[in-house]
Amino acid sequence: MKNLVLISILWGFTQSALSCSLKPLSGTDLRTGQPVSLNPKDSPKGTVVLFLSVKCPCSKSHEKGLEGLAREFSQFKFVAVHSNADEKEESAKQHFQKVGFSFPVIQDENAKIADEFRALKTPHAFIVGPQGECWFNGGVDNSNDSSKATEHYLKAALLDLQSGNEPKEKQVRTLGCMIKRQ
Repeated sequence: MKNLVLISILWGFTQSALSCSLKPLSGTDLRTGQPVSLNPKDSPKGTVVLFLSVKCPCSKSHEKGLEGLAREFSQFKFVAVHSNADEKEESAKQHFQKVGFSFPVIQDENAKIADEFRALKTPHAFIVGPQGECWFNGGVDNSNDSSKATEHYLKAALLDLQSGNEPKEKQVRTLGCMIKRQ
């Protein structure tokens, strides 16, 4: 019986780890205060969805690199999602305005977007194809501190897609802080 329970739990985790959502991503952009709605169907190259945190050191260490990726891979749409229930929206606004991302940062009320993607940690990255394909799911790189990373998973996946190939690694381990839901 214990084995059956363990297998069920592991199966559920595996299925959740492979999830992507094709629903439009909508909410308030924390940088501008304006409503934003992005539909992955509208981006033929793909949409990069990043779950980020204001107070997670791992998430913070990746901000500069994520902005660099957004500029380097401008043919992909980038959007960040802030889902943590234990982080006040006002502090998130101040933080993301200061960071100065060139892409929207959606406030995820009640972690609905995080639940749809089954995002677990920050930073957690997904690349969604225009037909809802989950081209990539996992960590940005192999370190909690981006300056110490030796493998850059998200960049490698974007390079593969840019070259017309599927990513060599579609799913990798996500490092960082758990997304706090209510």
